[in-house]
Amino acid sequence: MMPGYSDYAGAHVMVTGAAAGIGRACARAFATQGARVTAVDLDAKGLAETQAHAPDAIAVLTCDLSDPEDTEKMFNTAIAAQGPLRALVNNAGVDQRCAFDQDTADRWRWMMAVNLDHHALLGRLAAPGMSERGGAIVNMSSTAWMKLAGDLTAYHAAKAGVVGLTRGMARDLGGQGIRVNAIAPGRVVTERVAAAVDDAWAAETRSLQCLPELISPADIAETTLWLCSDAARMITGQTIVVDGGVV
Repeated sequence: MMPGYSDYAGAHVMVTGAAAGIGRACARAFATQGARVTAVDLDAKGLAETQAHAPDAIAVLTCDLSDPEDTEKMFNTAIAAQGPLRALVNNAGVDQRCAFDQDTADRWRWMMAVNLDHHALLGRLAAPGMSERGGAIVNMSSTAWMKLAGDLTAYHAAKAGVVGLTRGMARDLGGQGIRVNAIAPGRVVTERVAAAVDDAWAAETRSLQCLPELISPADIAETTLWLCSDAARMITGQTIVVDGGVV
């Protein structure tokens, strides 16, 4: 059961990467708490499935977050429809594997654009509206860059960059009453992961964690709700690791 957060009633919240997994769980969680949610993704079909959970509370916008012009257009559309943001969850990301010495400049830039740059761009766009009454931003990092699996150098660089970006944003926006934090999830059993999980993977994951339960998208959504709420009003510039104790 998620705790109640009365401060979200009627508030506008944007969640990127909301077509599945952690983003879908976050969008639905905020809607459950009474927020007006703008769910953003490139996957229109997945967004429709997210919206079906609470069609009166969740609005959807398709967007290529690797394209700054498309991202700004999407943001302006959302604000025109629902007003300034109370909270922004920069969750969208891609984790495609590629050997570092076989990577290309275009692919590297694309990985950075989706996994890091859109966090900064949307944060800059959201800040003026948030500064009128305060707000919260959560950037999604990962524990992957702390553990360094192979062929994910671009992903590691971007997700490590999210931590630095979060600290810088917290410093620069704090005077406007805007809090900025990051979450670094561990192995989360999203829909995509669940389709490939077998007993050996589950056993290995449990052996790495301090806690025996596998991590669900709802676990990340609950942490996000708390970080964006007034209950965490003095927490900013932090990266909260949610990995069952692996790191």
